[in-house]
Amino acid sequence: MRFYKDKVFWYVFTALALVKGAALAGVFYFHPLGEKILAFPDSLTYVYPAQTWLEYGQMWEAVTAAPMLLRTPGYPFFLAVVQTLFHNMTWAVVLVQNLLSLALLIPVYMTAEKLNGKHAARAAALFCAASVLYFSLSFAVLTEILCAFLLSWFVYFTVNFLLKPAGHKLFLAALFLSSAVYVRPAAYYFMFASTIILVCFSAAKLVRFPAWKIAAFFFVPLLILVGAWQVRNSVQTGFGGFTSVGAYNLYMWNEDYLAHKYNLSVPQAHQLLENALPPGFNSLPPTEQVRLYKAMAKPLIQESFFYKLSRAPLWAVKTLFGANFVHCSRLLTGGAIPEEELDGQMLNHTTAFHGNWLKTTANKLLFTISAGEVFLLVLCSMGGFLLLWKTRRTETFFLLVYCLYFWGIGSVFFGAYARFRAPFEFALCITAGVAANAILQYAKTKIKR
Repeated sequence: MRFYKDKVFWYVFTALALVKGAALAGVFYFHPLGEKILAFPDSLTYVYPAQTWLEYGQMWEAVTAAPMLLRTPGYPFFLAVVQTLFHNMTWAVVLVQNLLSLALLIPVYMTAEKLNGKHAARAAALFCAASVLYFSLSFAVLTEILCAFLLSWFVYFTVNFLLKPAGHKLFLAALFLSSAVYVRPAAYYFMFASTIILVCFSAAKLVRFPAWKIAAFFFVPLLILVGAWQVRNSVQTGFGGFTSVGAYNLYMWNEDYLAHKYNLSVPQAHQLLENALPPGFNSLPPTEQVRLYKAMAKPLIQESFFYKLSRAPLWAVKTLFGANFVHCSRLLTGGAIPEEELDGQMLNHTTAFHGNWLKTTANKLLFTISAGEVFLLVLCSMGGFLLLWKTRRTETFFLLVYCLYFWGIGSVFFGAYARFRAPFEFALCITAGVAANAILQYAKTKIKR
């Protein structure tokens, strides 16, 4: 059944639209923090290049006149379009992101329907609508909602291709994946992973589509679309990579180890790493900055390897089961902790449990609901993967690798938390819908008996 013919889908869609509309009006008119609740430390690094692009036709690094390399242009371009249309880059962005999170139900429904029928699709849409993570991130000037929306369409067209191969489906999948890469470079390496998977499927005759056509309709368009930004970087700065954020993160990735080693706070360890950079570092050519980041990171990573290995399970759990509670609490209750005491809790949560936010009945109830929703989603999604494996092994394998990739890449450092689940939570909703459908069918059978 097509989603626009399904009354149940529209019931879920309308209910979510009403909740989001009420929440948006409430935050806009009554929230004590005003538009501050929408801004994060990372927001400026996207807003500034959007403003410079509108004014000067070039995207510059935050608060400089240097060409932007740390960030990629997808989200700044999105902000610039919103600014052009609405003459606002805060509330209008949140309005559009709430609309995108509503529209996210469509590819989730369509993918689940392709895999397991309309009842699974309805359940998947319901899981997605109930997502605390997507609800809260819609109210943040950050990349997650836009990226998840683009990736959801990539997953839909890829699954659709695996079920019934056609070149135009692969091309559309490439178009959405490359767009997602421009928004969040974490998706960059999945271009190569997905190409390898598709070629292996072709070689194993799991999909009747020759490898050369996979290259022509999928991999080559990806290289052209993503390579365009690398050409820009090379021409303007001499740096031929897609973004310098990888080298920067490789160096700053050691904050938690230094904090542990010297008994410092994480912000203090961050400052220690900043101070260790050579004088005049920011004026060096980008290629030299990247080289120094990698060179200075190498001994620290070697020294901290076993410490990080021991922490990895905790980071993975934080990403998979995190409820984004600090942001939710500030959004819905007005914030119980002064700004100066947040200490990085809004973005990169450095601890797994924030007991200092659970002092009121409202926050305790909110935490219970949020954590319960995430736990139920993950539990059902695991069951859905097992059920799908029996009937749709090729498509299930692709979805599993997709989830593991983004779970893994979002869980490799101490700041791992719920927001890094955003690129794959909609895929968990799809498989959770399969499990819910199986439970429903089992219950119906029992009732009839």
